[in-house]
Amino acid sequence: MKNFEAKGTGNSRFLKSAIPEGMTWTEALAMLRAGTFPVDFAGFNPEGIVEQGTLLNKANLLQDRTAEALELTQADPTIDDAFYAVSQRESQPACVKVLTNGANVTVTMKLGTKTVTGISDANFIATLYPNKFGTWVMTAGSATKNFVVDAIKTYETFIGIPALSSCPWALINKVSNFGVADQVFHVGDTKSFTVNNVSYSAVIIGFNHDDLTGGNGKKAGITFQMVDCLATKYPMNSSNTNSGGWKNSAMRTSTMATLLNQLQSDLKNVIKAVDKRSTAGSQSTTIDTTSDKLFLLSEIEIFGALTYSKAGEGEQYAYYKAGNSRIKKVNGTADWWWERSPCGGNTGSFCRVYSNGTADYGNASYSHGVAFGFCI
Repeated sequence: MKNFEAKGTGNSRFLKSAIPEGMTWTEALAMLRAGTFPVDFAGFNPEGIVEQGTLLNKANLLQDRTAEALELTQADPTIDDAFYAVSQRESQPACVKVLTNGANVTVTMKLGTKTVTGISDANFIATLYPNKFGTWVMTAGSATKNFVVDAIKTYETFIGIPALSSCPWALINKVSNFGVADQVFHVGDTKSFTVNNVSYSAVIIGFNHDDLTGGNGKKAGITFQMVDCLATKYPMNSSNTNSGGWKNSAMRTSTMATLLNQLQSDLKNVIKAVDKRSTAGSQSTTIDTTSDKLFLLSEIEIFGALTYSKAGEGEQYAYYKAGNSRIKKVNGTADWWWERSPCGGNTGSFCRVYSNGTADYGNASYSHGVAFGFCI
């Protein structure tokens, strides 16, 4: 920063006054003594300045990024607030929140001779305050990882989370809620579950893809879909109509409700309702939004393109965008499986995936495979 240096000629600033016309010097002097003389400083006169000082403003005093890094919550934080926050962090320059695989798990961080420890709470999160910048060794039970602390801020990380296939649904939910699902798991990872005591497999098809119902734009951390279809085939409707689309279909209002109640309880307890978009059927382009815990995928979500459906029913999931197979089996044999998209070219069909994995459509009363999706 630069200091201000005037020439000493008395003209380093411009002065402006709004004295009313006709005012006498006596009246002006009285106003001056009373502190009501109207004078404005209208900036600097470069003719009277040797060096223009650095003007004090937000950019060179306390920027938003600094206030955020110091976690200042005041509406208008000051330099004093910033220094006070630093002083309070002298023995704990950073806060590290660690998601573990359960409650009462001890997490330790070591750097040289320094050691800090935290114990996970009911949300499986341990909070530690490392007091030095550098690469710390973090341990929890037999799990170990290196963790870099290089700023005064709150970090979020995880340790000791098992692979998806052996991870309990309750812990999968904790990982999703903590916002690190895409760091812990991978698209294509699978996990077994039961419907009416029959075992099936679900695959992760996307992260942060679906809008949570009532979430004000927040996303569900993980979207799953069945790897293959249920052992039982179902129709979309009892007759050949797509009127009302997915929203009013028997598949949604009856079959999905029944299947939800047949899910193993620990999975059912953590499934989140999400908003799904579908056309209204009868060749309409109107989009209905439904709140669903179990849902069928739309044509665009599977193929990334429109063949028989109308536009506006979502976006392609990462799993299918990566080129994974669209072929699904019913009791071990490749078969047709339903989509929630009404066929846009007629009033009696819904879109489906052909047994060879290509786009297709069929009469709504036909019984086909069901491979529902759900979000955690």
